[in-house]
Amino acid sequence: MNREKPKIKVTRRDFIRQTAVASIAAGQVGQAPTVLPPSKSFGRKGQVYPDQRRKYRDSKTGRIVWQMTDTPGRITTAQYATQTMTTPDGRWLIYGSDRGSEAGQMNLYKMDLRTGISVQLTESNRNLTPRWSHISPDGKEVYFIEDLNHFRAVNIETLEERDLCRIENCFRPHQISVSPDNRHLINGIFLEDKNEEDFLRDQGFLIRSALVVIRTDNGEAHRLLDGNTPRTHAQYCPADPNLVLYCYGGPWWYVQRLWLIHADGTGNRPIFLQTHFEGAGHEFWSESGKTIYVFCSGGRQPQGLWAVDADGANERCVLAGACVGHGTANAAEDRFVVTEVYRDFKTGLWMSRKGSTQPELLCQTGVDPSQFPLYSGASAHPRFLRDGKTVAFSGAMTGSGEVYLVEL
Repeated sequence: MNREKPKIKVTRRDFIRQTAVASIAAGQVGQAPTVLPPSKSFGRKGQVYPDQRRKYRDSKTGRIVWQMTDTPGRITTAQYATQTMTTPDGRWLIYGSDRGSEAGQMNLYKMDLRTGISVQLTESNRNLTPRWSHISPDGKEVYFIEDLNHFRAVNIETLEERDLCRIENCFRPHQISVSPDNRHLINGIFLEDKNEEDFLRDQGFLIRSALVVIRTDNGEAHRLLDGNTPRTHAQYCPADPNLVLYCYGGPWWYVQRLWLIHADGTGNRPIFLQTHFEGAGHEFWSESGKTIYVFCSGGRQPQGLWAVDADGANERCVLAGACVGHGTANAAEDRFVVTEVYRDFKTGLWMSRKGSTQPELLCQTGVDPSQFPLYSGASAHPRFLRDGKTVAFSGAMTGSGEVYLVEL
């Protein structure tokens, strides 16, 4: 009988030691990256970091992949899969790193995709969480969170920062979502200090949580929903500031995961109704706001990435096999990319094309994120860029978390 090897828990110290061990086993490699020389001083707001891009051809698929950063011994990562990773003009890619800070203290950076040069946007020493940050629809600011409950913004051009508000008793926020008219932020927060992972395992787990709406001009906040169930993954419809998608954050196979609600608190209703013990999760909007995508398994077949119209009609599978990964769709909704097929997080990114649910390997990622510390940059979290032909993702193929791009 085959037995699974026990998972090895890697400490942060082990993770840093690994940075000198592995290199990308991906075939043809282009110019070697430029590595910043060691420095006793930390980076500062406005500091410029040189081009470190490294181009290679994936040895299995032949696709062109770019390693965009090279920060051995540090953590550098793209944002969460639901977040818009570049400014509307497609020039600046926003990412997080501790490359200019004490180890583990993340800050925000912008990279000029034309040159590969990066500029440090923030100079925080207060637990800034780049993965939850979000670019404003006009491309002028990045909204972000410090100290778990402090919502702030930084101007991408001037680097000026401003405070929005603090949410009292917020023990865990999730990703920020911005309304398409740039008037409000929304976030699913936990109002009790409990282990975040417990609600994913315990069928009867309860936690005080709320969907909090924050005005972007003056920071005024109110609770759209407030109760004893873990509500999270709140996302404004990209085309309608009056429509919000959110989820019940309990165990995927025991809860009705997807819900819609109007911005005034009316019309709360489930969407993509699940059968008993059918799991669904890691949902996201299409760029048009007409479609909701969700990973699904244990009920309707085939398991994989499914789509449903925002009115609840026309459920269909768009990529078979994936069940608990993260995914993205291009603006034309004719290409779909996911991180996992049949719970294989190690092989790489998978893509399907409109009209066929058959997945094809897009590129290798080569690491199992579970072997690295949480939020180390090992989880891919793919996201299509504005051109619809390039996918940004995170990876730890060199031993340290870095930002990558793959060309379709």
